[in-house]
Amino acid sequence: MNAKELRNAIAETCETHDSLYAKLVKPINQLLINIDASISEETANKILENLKLFHSGDKYITECHFEESQNFLKDGIELLQKGDLANGALQIYGAGLNFASYASKVQGQKNVNIYKNFEENFNFIMDALKK
Repeated sequence: MNAKELRNAIAETCETHDSLYAKLVKPINQLLINIDASISEETANKILENLKLFHSGDKYITECHFEESQNFLKDGIELLQKGDLANGALQIYGAGLNFASYASKVQGQKNVNIYKNFEENFNFIMDALKK
């Protein structure tokens, strides 16, 4: 599936699995459709899975944000390495937004050390992009 088809599948799933999470995903996904932004099949599938699992009560929103942050970060690095700077930057931006959402929400739910996550992601970025 191409990016448009993947994003359309996300839009449809937001409609069929309406929830707080779908209401967060839907407008951002539409903005990304409007600018023809890329998305990997792996990340699209993770979003689709998260929409369904959150809707059914089988996944916390914090987990959705964290997993998608990690996927967007990986995709962004890969795109930057391939020279697709615009889509790579969008993916990194999305990773940051999702991580910020995760970090702001998880503090009241679980005892996690978000700074360890920051450190791991910072190291991942530096190791992947150092020349």
